[in-house]
Amino acid sequence: MSLTVNSFGSESIYSLFGGSSNSSSSVFGGLEASINNLAQIRSGSYAKLVKSYYAKYDSEGNLKSDSSAKSKEKISDLSGIRNDASNLNKATDPLLAKGKNSIWEQVETEDADGNVTKDYDRDKIYNAINNFAKAYNDLVDSGQEAESMGVLTQVAAMVTTSQKAASTLGKAGITIDSKNHLNVDEDFLKNKATMTYVKDLFSGTGSYAYQIATKASMTNSYASTSLADITGKKSYTSSGSYSLSADDIISKFDKTT
Repeated sequence: MSLTVNSFGSESIYSLFGGSSNSSSSVFGGLEASINNLAQIRSGSYAKLVKSYYAKYDSEGNLKSDSSAKSKEKISDLSGIRNDASNLNKATDPLLAKGKNSIWEQVETEDADGNVTKDYDRDKIYNAINNFAKAYNDLVDSGQEAESMGVLTQVAAMVTTSQKAASTLGKAGITIDSKNHLNVDEDFLKNKATMTYVKDLFSGTGSYAYQIATKASMTNSYASTSLADITGKKSYTSSGSYSLSADDIISKFDKTT
């Protein structure tokens, strides 16, 4: 993915397209990066980002001020995005789990005649992938409406990652529709897909599922930062990072507006 967190260090749309005097740091550096960005342009991801960015400003180039109602709406939207991102990470956990609790461990089954066979638990694998797809679709829907450039970037990157893997996902019975949603064909995944192939797609560092989970985590982080910017409230954890409670934020906003 050519778009990175470092590409958005300032509130400038110029940085979205890698407007750096140092050619080595441009997001369009290299053939692969150019191809990836072309895919985003063709899919409409860039257009959505640019449209969202400029919607923040009036005709004179001034940042629009938010009314109380608008700010409350933003808080609600960002809280929803955070929840969707968190749910996607949770849905990815079973796919990436290792050891005896991994869904990719083959299990032995015995039929009525006493014959023992060893195979993947296809029902469990389907359920995990289907839950992943549902959580993914929820984040695509909520994230693409965000005004945060960071959130939009990560969601666009998520969509592009899926588009690049479309043919690979298809071999697992997963298609991408016009809304950028993932759709899982239960019969194909359970009865026709090669499970070792599906395993490589959804398990392990660097896998498709791992890449999506990473972008979901970054989406959560950007949404949290945007919430903190609106409310000025940060709740720090023992690790030094901070988390925000949606209920606490909205309650605080009601008291101060």
